[in-house]
Amino acid sequence: MSSQEQTEALIGFKIEAPAEVSVQRGLCVHIPCKFTVSPGFTLTRDVIGIWYKGYNGFANKKIVAASTDSSQFRDTTNGRFIFNGKVSAGDCSFSISDAQPGDAAQYQLRIENKNTLKFAYVRFQPNVYVTDLKEPDISPTEGLIAGEEVTLTCTAPTNCPGLSPTFTWEGSVNTERTQSHTLRHQDGNFSYWSNITFTPSPRDHNSPLSCTVTYKHGSAEKSITLNVEYLNKPDIFPIKKLIAGEQVTLTCTIFGNCMETSPTITWAGNINITNVGNYQLLQPSDNATYVSHVTFTPSQTAHNTSLTCTVTCKGTSTNHSTILDVEYLKEPDISPTKYLIAGEEVTLTCTAPTNCPGLSPTFTWEGSVNTERTQMYELPQQHGNVIYRSNITFTPSPRDHHSPLSCTVTYKHGSTEKSITLNVECKSFILHVFSTHKTNCLLFISAPSTI
Repeated sequence: MSSQEQTEALIGFKIEAPAEVSVQRGLCVHIPCKFTVSPGFTLTRDVIGIWYKGYNGFANKKIVAASTDSSQFRDTTNGRFIFNGKVSAGDCSFSISDAQPGDAAQYQLRIENKNTLKFAYVRFQPNVYVTDLKEPDISPTEGLIAGEEVTLTCTAPTNCPGLSPTFTWEGSVNTERTQSHTLRHQDGNFSYWSNITFTPSPRDHNSPLSCTVTYKHGSAEKSITLNVEYLNKPDIFPIKKLIAGEQVTLTCTIFGNCMETSPTITWAGNINITNVGNYQLLQPSDNATYVSHVTFTPSQTAHNTSLTCTVTCKGTSTNHSTILDVEYLKEPDISPTKYLIAGEEVTLTCTAPTNCPGLSPTFTWEGSVNTERTQMYELPQQHGNVIYRSNITFTPSPRDHHSPLSCTVTYKHGSTEKSITLNVECKSFILHVFSTHKTNCLLFISAPSTI
């Protein structure tokens, strides 16, 4: 509210007051005003000040306020207009309380000092506007966290004394814990506010909360949409048996609202993490599904250990754990396992028990046979899978019969082994002389021929 000084036609007569003043319907306003008179006049204790409404000439003027030194004017506003200033000191301030639409007008000041001075300041007339009630203010509107108690404040948009408005809170949250306050300031103005204390839940996110301030002749309401930061309990999937040494990807998902930022998602457990990927899927109403993938190759020692996904949003954390069910690596397969013929070269194949891409396991053959001629190879399959195999080529001898031959497949985090017992045959032949010499071959014996 800025004041404006206006000089009248007569030298020395000046008035300083705001050109325009706004007041809310039913509330109050103070209009500061100062004036001077010509040096030829003196403001005595008997001087009075009069404010007229809508003055358009000397006739039909309506007095709305007069200084306390004047009791000769009828009160036309039921005490709503008060001349506050000390006229003898050049103060022409006045105030309006419980403003009504009909109070919107221009107002003119007149000074009278018995028979020595009668002067109306016609060149400058403050203009009063009566507006609708302003909304109250609700604060804070951010920083609500599900499960944490919070207090919001509704402040009435007025500092008028003697109002004592009532406050009403409405919303999905618990509105029973409210308290209204009134504070008188040193300058005589007042502050009115109400506090509401509640604990928001995830279901309160995007729900309305309103505060209505009711005065004697009207009310004003402010409604806000609660923005509740929350994180539901995360979930880890798929829950399945894991194979030691076989790479796997698990997913952690969580639904919530992390207040215009992405949460931090971390994994912890007895695993050697290969890769972690985080992203979010936006949902209606500012909600989101936050997703994290973890890729690792479990070892046999990870069986029955805990794997935990922790989600942190602005200092608030929630987590979920799952117990890893890790199976030992399946044995590789060795083929063929039929009878071998002593002295005839043979090739056996060891097939790894997994077809995950990018593993490249190592194969180790051990046995009494010659294990130097081995070859490892990969067979690409559909959908990116790969078959891993190793061939061993050797020539068995009779002494290799019933001896073990093993193939060990070693991955980054574990190994698995398959062992077979060799069954070696000799070639079929006929002995003409019965022999009791024991060999490791299957003998086909016939009786000696007669002469």
